[in-house]
Amino acid sequence: MFRFIEYLERFWALLSFYLPSHLFVENNKDKNILIVPGFRAGRSYYSRLKSNLDNLGFKVGILSTLRDPLSLEEAVQYLANQILTAPNEVTLIAHNTGGLLVLILPDEARRKVKRLITLGTPFHGSDRFTNTRQSYWGFEADWVKTNYKNALSFPLFQPLSAIEDFSFPPQESTEFGQGRDLWFDIPGNYNLVRRNENIRTLREFLGTPKDSIAIISPPKANPEFAVPKKIEVDFSKYEPSVYKKNQKQLAVKKKSAVKKTTPAKKSKSTAKPKAKKKAKKR
Repeated sequence: MFRFIEYLERFWALLSFYLPSHLFVENNKDKNILIVPGFRAGRSYYSRLKSNLDNLGFKVGILSTLRDPLSLEEAVQYLANQILTAPNEVTLIAHNTGGLLVLILPDEARRKVKRLITLGTPFHGSDRFTNTRQSYWGFEADWVKTNYKNALSFPLFQPLSAIEDFSFPPQESTEFGQGRDLWFDIPGNYNLVRRNENIRTLREFLGTPKDSIAIISPPKANPEFAVPKKIEVDFSKYEPSVYKKNQKQLAVKKKSAVKKTTPAKKSKSTAKPKAKKKAKKR
């Protein structure tokens, strides 16, 4: 049943991608959350997620993506131009391959983003793109290996996914990203942004616009250890003539120390007379 629903969701995502409304570009000057669509998913496909976040008090915009870009750089620049119209410290919610696109945003657009949340982004690539025009997103492709760590350049990065997401297994959750502690119950990449249970989970994670976003700054280096101290070594004592002399002096000191520590033994001649004197007294 889940598979059938997921196939319907995929069909609706693809259908909305070819609707005229997908190419409409908004001015995002008053937005604090921007949604980056996934691979061949239309803007209207994220309307349910947008309305839920709007009800929380956020101002949400959905970005447009090119249908047939000549290059990956052209697709990224198209997104960057829309992000530049947003205010500073905006939150990006990138779905699916939208999370891969933002990895190579130009610096000017990346500095606008305070928080990056990815939903089901295949950071290890996907077999779906192998032997296609998007082969750079293939599973364990060189492109994803080179660029997936760029997500850590955002001030706050939170990769979220379904518990059965093969491209980002749970055992790696502590090795990538900051505080990855949220897993969606219902699997399916397209279900992440359409199913009510998953949207509710995301709502609880985001909180409200009044909630502050805590960014844990990396620990600063101790100034005591920041600059290595200069250590001076007197190598003259290791010269052969000096070294032999020091060794002889050490040997003499050890012998004298041994003599002082060993108690002096009493001779038998002195011990016998004392025994005789004691016998006479008795």
